[in-house]
Amino acid sequence: PSSSPGTGFDYGINVHLFGQDGPPIAQAVNDLGFHWVKHQVRWHEIEPQKGEYVWSEIDRLARTCQDANLYLLVSVVTSPDWARNTTEAEGPPANYQDFWNFLAAMAERYDGDGDRDAPDSPRIHAYEIWNEQNLRREWCCDGLNAARYVELLRGAYQTLKSIDPRVIVVSGAPTPTGTNDGVNAIDDRIYLQQMYDAGLRGVCDAIGVHPSGFANPPDALFTGGDYDPTRGWDDHPFFFFRNTMEDYHNIIVRNGDNKKLWATEFGWPTVDGMGVGPSPGYEFSADINEQQQADYLVRAYTWSRNWGHAGAMFLWNLNFWPTTGPENEMAKYGIVRGDWSPRPAYTALKNMPK
Repeated sequence: PSSSPGTGFDYGINVHLFGQDGPPIAQAVNDLGFHWVKHQVRWHEIEPQKGEYVWSEIDRLARTCQDANLYLLVSVVTSPDWARNTTEAEGPPANYQDFWNFLAAMAERYDGDGDRDAPDSPRIHAYEIWNEQNLRREWCCDGLNAARYVELLRGAYQTLKSIDPRVIVVSGAPTPTGTNDGVNAIDDRIYLQQMYDAGLRGVCDAIGVHPSGFANPPDALFTGGDYDPTRGWDDHPFFFFRNTMEDYHNIIVRNGDNKKLWATEFGWPTVDGMGVGPSPGYEFSADINEQQQADYLVRAYTWSRNWGHAGAMFLWNLNFWPTTGPENEMAKYGIVRGDWSPRPAYTALKNMPK
């Protein structure tokens, strides 16, 4: 990859590297033929006390990616307790400037310009600002509010660009939800339009999206009714990867914008071969087998590449089975087994024409 990536289509994957041996993880991404790594950065872990930073794991993550010639996207989430008026759930800081100050310190350390950098001057190439902020559990307890989120994003965008103009800023991906009570969740399509109403177009470089497929094929288009009467999780557009991608693109176009959609998480879970049952709320992970998971992931990448409106597409995920154990809901989406042997999806993605 070149030193400064663009926002166009590319292959990415979510990894868990903190506390893990980095080079084998990076080697697996290279082996897949992918160019981007995404990793979550939890602000409360990095700045546990105001102005006191614990950079060691991000240093190692960024250097591991640099050594492997991989681009790095970080998703920055979760305020420290000192920055909030409540310790309930996760949520934005009471004073947004605290978050912007944290981003400024991070951007300065990972802008690769040789001044006040981490050892070896590794770069962070892209930042996703927050995550699923249309849900109360991620945006507590400020009241769900797209305009307030865009205010947080605007300051983040200005802060990051002032330090590293090359950096890509991705808007936080809402989560598809059929719930729209305004308290626990706002429908993601409605929320995205509210973000545009608040000025989204001018404060990001790409639009984050989490196009969950549940157990439905990636190229299936829900048009109403019950897609498959033999199972659930299929009677609403938000259960369908393609509907979410196309609905978001239509909203982008309606607002006079032409940005690419960065799917910062997408995938298909399966408990096939895991020796455990589905996690509560993820019962659909029993509805597809490992071979279908492989097939759906290849079809999702192929559809996205051909569609023309997708940017970097980050598979969820590489290695959460070995890092969390098989019971965790995240492990079901993984493409390597607990012993790091490849699931069929890993092999299929490696062999997929890029």
